[in-house]
Amino acid sequence: MLTMTKVQMIKANGRFVGFKASGHTGYAAAGKDIVCAGVSTLVQTTALGLERIVGINPHLEQEKKSGYFACSLPSVLEQEQLIKADLLFNLMYLGLQQIAAEFPKYVGISIKEVEKNEV
Repeated sequence: MLTMTKVQMIKANGRFVGFKASGHTGYAAAGKDIVCAGVSTLVQTTALGLERIVGINPHLEQEKKSGYFACSLPSVLEQEQLIKADLLFNLMYLGLQQIAAEFPKYVGISIKEVEKNEV
């Protein structure tokens, strides 16, 4: 059975405002899966950057067994925080695109446009 990590980037008003990642890549056994490690590093570093660099407390959800990790911005932020958060999300997206290009059977990326109140 082929498994895959799917990452859905969420955009509102032309900016990234969050993401949802789920599943396990299935590239290799747990502890040896470089594809999973790459994806995990990108999503966790983005969440950490939002907290420590941008200075916001994103809403985080995680379920290790299923590989689910979700991150969304609070509804009220300053303009500068939105710009910085979008930059971090874009960097994550670029990294994920690179991994997905090299390992298309194991990583899928999509973008979902939402209204601000859906985030």
